[in-house]
Amino acid sequence: MMQHARAPVQEVAEPPCPAPGQTRIPEKNSFILIRDHADQEVATTASRRTRRSEFLRAVTWAVESGLHPRASPTTLRVAHDLAHRLNADGHVAYSREPMWRRLSISRRTLERHVAVLRELGLLVWAEHGSRTNTRPADSGEWAGTATIYAAVVPRAWDDAVGHRIRGGGYHARHVGFTEHGRELAIADARRRARPHRRRDAPSRRTNHQRRTAQVEGKKNNTAGRSGRQPRHAPEHLRATPQQAACAVSIAARIRPLVPWTQAEQLRRLAFALRPWINAGHSAEDIAAELMAWWVPGRPASPAALILARSRELASTTVPAEGPGLDDVSPAVTGVPPNPAFRKAMRQLRASLPGRVEPSASEVPGFVIRDRILASLHQAEQAWRARSAQECATFAEFERILDAGSGHRRDGHRPRADTPGLKTARHVRAFRTGCPPAPDAAAEDS
Repeated sequence: MMQHARAPVQEVAEPPCPAPGQTRIPEKNSFILIRDHADQEVATTASRRTRRSEFLRAVTWAVESGLHPRASPTTLRVAHDLAHRLNADGHVAYSREPMWRRLSISRRTLERHVAVLRELGLLVWAEHGSRTNTRPADSGEWAGTATIYAAVVPRAWDDAVGHRIRGGGYHARHVGFTEHGRELAIADARRRARPHRRRDAPSRRTNHQRRTAQVEGKKNNTAGRSGRQPRHAPEHLRATPQQAACAVSIAARIRPLVPWTQAEQLRRLAFALRPWINAGHSAEDIAAELMAWWVPGRPASPAALILARSRELASTTVPAEGPGLDDVSPAVTGVPPNPAFRKAMRQLRASLPGRVEPSASEVPGFVIRDRILASLHQAEQAWRARSAQECATFAEFERILDAGSGHRRDGHRPRADTPGLKTARHVRAFRTGCPPAPDAAAEDS
């Protein structure tokens, strides 16, 4: 019997189980760094793909656990810069030149910490960059291809946080939690759901006035709270549903006539024009008044501009029927007109030509446009349904008529009742403007 067979066996104690809510940190010698570049590719890596939040948590765990002797807070800064630029597939362009300037570190330091992330199994190459010029040779420009990295997490991270993984390599999937991982996930969810307390600086004055609750009655459920009062539209802007629909139809006729109102919605424009519409003004009168305004460029809110201008006009003048239209002078202080003057004014108004009111049957522009499009569609269908004879040109049609009405090769003239001769006779009559001669066969009958 060999001597070492009787040697006493020393039992190795298992590492202590971490408290609930703490991540299991493996021993340094249990994690093997990935030094070979061949194992730092997407096709050969043992790490699985991940997203931004889990990538940052895994980097923080690896740096705090001391898995790599050269990992430092600068490694976390590099990882955060890469994580903020990850796309939906978990890939990021290296962009070394702007990156080391953005982080205020040297280029060699950036390359060293990126190598640390690759050796920790947190970054793999998705595509190697090249200095080969991708621009045309005669363009005089140069542009190489960028290095593309993929964010991954090693299997040691999944074991530490209690993840159950299905599959292997880059395309492995996280499918569940172990008992320890479930406790960690619950603790993390509670920590994230906990509201953050504001820590404002204390005020210099501690004797500031405080509002006292107004107690009315026996119950005080709404003490010190002022309810928000509902906002109501002014009386001259209120309307029934029928009036609102009529105002929208009139606004649809006004908007194409005034260029600076074409960016506004119909309902907002109708609400701003409602005082003039309720006063009985036509769409043409309102459009003429709006066109007379000086509006610089295109306002951001034409409806707000119309309401503001209306309030200005209403505050400076006394409108007769609506704001901005038929303005009259301020209060009259003279003697009222006598009956003779009123009679002369009525006769003068009767002799003036009446204002042409828009017809009630006038349709909006979008209806006319739909009719024009329908007629064009019908004409296109009729054009496509033409026969072969209708598609012939005028010269081809003349040759057909001449062939039917001319002499045949055998020297005999065609009969008088030949269809081609009758058609040619009608064509010649159309050219000369004279009625066609009666057919000989018809005269004999």
